[in-house]
Amino acid sequence: MIAGTRARNAFVMALLMAAVSPWAARSLPAQSVCTPSAGSSEGRLLAFSAIPLAFASALPGPALNRGEIVVGLELSAIPEPAASIQRSDECFVEKGQNTQLSRVLPRPRVAVGLPGGVMVEVSYLPPVTVADATPSLLGIALGYTTRVTPAVTAMVRAHGTIGYVDGPVTCARSALQGDPTQPCFGTEPSNDRYAPNAYGLEFLLGTQLSARVSASLGAGATHLRPRFRVGFRNGFGLLDETRVEQNFTRATLMANLAASLTPRLGLGAQAYAVPRDGATIRLTTQWKVR
Repeated sequence: MIAGTRARNAFVMALLMAAVSPWAARSLPAQSVCTPSAGSSEGRLLAFSAIPLAFASALPGPALNRGEIVVGLELSAIPEPAASIQRSDECFVEKGQNTQLSRVLPRPRVAVGLPGGVMVEVSYLPPVTVADATPSLLGIALGYTTRVTPAVTAMVRAHGTIGYVDGPVTCARSALQGDPTQPCFGTEPSNDRYAPNAYGLEFLLGTQLSARVSASLGAGATHLRPRFRVGFRNGFGLLDETRVEQNFTRATLMANLAASLTPRLGLGAQAYAVPRDGATIRLTTQWKVR
């Protein structure tokens, strides 16, 4: 009797698999690579997602002296993308995406002054889950600051961001389906990975507005090689590891405002924009160790 029941169950499952296999083959192109057009939802979302992750300049001010060390903490707001790019349209079956895993990105920073007005900055965000996002991001930058006039400083800064952010983008828990003919059929949310791979160059001009307040304006360009990898196992046990890849070059704009509360403690805010994609706000606090 038990053997007969198992045989019937296996037969029913085989029929169900045969019925949905055309849909499964279309929506789960395992380990395939999709290169979306720049104007597609997937292409625009790849570029948009890099905005809050860029390792942009922090607080404006004079160059660090040789051996000076400044540690800081940055909080970047993660903007919500336009509704028009929250639905897939080229690489996957059309459906909504979970496009905001967290509303804020915290990031520690360390800056060290080198000889001749040169400064090196490093940031590492370990894999600590914030909301639905688990990042592992490394940022590094090299900057040179010089005084143009007694009131104006200029900085040239090269920066890069590598690493990844994991989270349920394609199939969040709320999107899971019990219907095998629908996207996100399964019981466990996806574990997708987004890697920004961003490298840029910035030029900033800064000035002291008062004894304690300084400001700077800047512009630059960032080359993006974002990579997205799906990680969803459906109710039949099929693992979708589709990769979405595209390359972009984007102009960037930024405006910084900072206040020195004490000779060692400073606070600041930055508006950071990629005119073609979107913008974010960053708040920073830093402490001069020596």
